[in-house]
Amino acid sequence: MKKIFLAALTAMALCSYGYAQDDDDDEYEDEAPAVAAPAPAPAASQSSAPAAAPAQSGAGFLGLGIDLANAITGGGLERFYVTIRFAPNMELSVILGLYHHGETTHETKNPSAEFDQGDDYTQLSLGVGFDMVVAQMLLPITAGGELIYTHWGEDDMQLTINVLVGFRANLVANLYLTGKVGLGFDYYDEETAAAEDSRLDVGFKTEVLLHWFFM
Repeated sequence: MKKIFLAALTAMALCSYGYAQDDDDDEYEDEAPAVAAPAPAPAASQSSAPAAAPAQSGAGFLGLGIDLANAITGGGLERFYVTIRFAPNMELSVILGLYHHGETTHETKNPSAEFDQGDDYTQLSLGVGFDMVVAQMLLPITAGGELIYTHWGEDDMQLTINVLVGFRANLVANLYLTGKVGLGFDYYDEETAAAEDSRLDVGFKTEVLLHWFFM
């Protein structure tokens, strides 16, 4: 009887030890540290991305222009500009002007006293202009010149040389407003049946040019 009791105690002790081992294994498995997830690769630096090209407002190489100050005030022959931008800061213009003055007819109640005054003429201008952006402050600063030949009809002519500087503003895409001031030289040659007169005028000149670059 005593041997059976000892055998039973031994068996119970072995079973208790086995269960304890199983519990310890489970505890160790539960307490095992979780494997950290791999950190995401750092995003590529924005500075390494290629820089985007700056937007070019008002880009174009062929434009049309008009002298607003002369057209509004009626200070003489209106001039139109066909401008080619052959470099980012350089422009070459063809200057055109056309005006025909009709003949004045003098009419009275006496038909025999009517006559034509013979004062009709065609004023035609053709010239070239050059502009270059020389500096950038609040607005681009331009410098350039104009050489214009004007035919007044018959044998009368005018040769104009202007040296001008100014400021340019980009109003909207492809539309520019340029204000200029400078020194102008005007040589006149007038020929009549009896004599030939000539003179040279020198003075300050202003221009306000509006250009639209459509191509």
